[in-house]
Amino acid sequence: MIDSHVHLNHPDFKEDFDAVVDRALEAGITRMVNIGFDLESSLETAALGEKYPFIYGAVGVHPHDARTYSDDVETGLGELLERPSVIAVGEIGLDYYRDLSPRDTQRAVFRRQLALAREKGKPVVIHCRDAFDEVLAILSAEGNRYHGIFHAFSGDTAMARDVMSLGFHIGVGGVVTFRNARLFEVVTSLPAKSIVLETDCPYLTPVPYRGKRNEPAYLTYIAEAVATAKGKTVERITETTTENFARAMKLEN
Repeated sequence: MIDSHVHLNHPDFKEDFDAVVDRALEAGITRMVNIGFDLESSLETAALGEKYPFIYGAVGVHPHDARTYSDDVETGLGELLERPSVIAVGEIGLDYYRDLSPRDTQRAVFRRQLALAREKGKPVVIHCRDAFDEVLAILSAEGNRYHGIFHAFSGDTAMARDVMSLGFHIGVGGVVTFRNARLFEVVTSLPAKSIVLETDCPYLTPVPYRGKRNEPAYLTYIAEAVATAKGKTVERITETTTENFARAMKLEN
C-alpha cells in the first residue's frame, strides 16, 4: 500500500519519527511520498528520500508560500528534481481559502512550476482549495495531458471527471471516512483505476482517530473506506491503487 502524500518532516513528528515510520511499515505501507511546500522543506524531503529507500519526494512551493518564490528558488527546485528519489513537482496550485499569498502571485508561481515540471519531465501534485475553476483553466491552458495527482480532492463527481480528463489521478484521504462525506459518494461513482490513497499526515486524520495527529499507518482506514465504497476487498483496492500510483508518477516499467 502506498501513501501518496505525507509531511513527515512536519514538527509534529519530531519526537517520534522512527516510531511513526515503524508503525507505517508494520501496517503494510511499502512506499510514502513526502511533499515539499517551500525550498527548505523540499531540501528536507530530498534528504529523507536519500536516507530511507521507501520514501519518495515531491518538491515545490505551495500556494501559501508563493510569495517566497524566486529565480533562486526555482533553480534550487530544479537541482532537487535531478535526484533519483525526487519523482514529482508539488504540491503546487492555488489556495483562495486562506489567501496567504496574493492571488496573482499564486497564479504566476503555479504556471512557473508547471513549466518546470514539463522541463524536467516530472508529474505534478496539485493543491486546490476554493479555486477549482481557475486551477482547471490554468491546467487546460497549458495544453498538456498530465501525469500526477489532484491532492485531497474535495469536489463533486463532475469536477472529478474534469480532473481525470486532464490525465490526473484523484487523491483520496481521510475525509472519505467521515460520516455523510460527499467524498465517499464521489468515490462510489469513480472508476477504481482513477484513485490513489493518501493521508496528508499530520492533517485530515481518518475515523476512528479524527481530531488527533494523522500518520501513514492510518492509511489502512482510508483503504477500507474506499473498498466499501467500491464494493471490493481491501486487498484488491490496495493492488489497484498501487498500480494507479505507478501510472500517475510515471514509475511503470
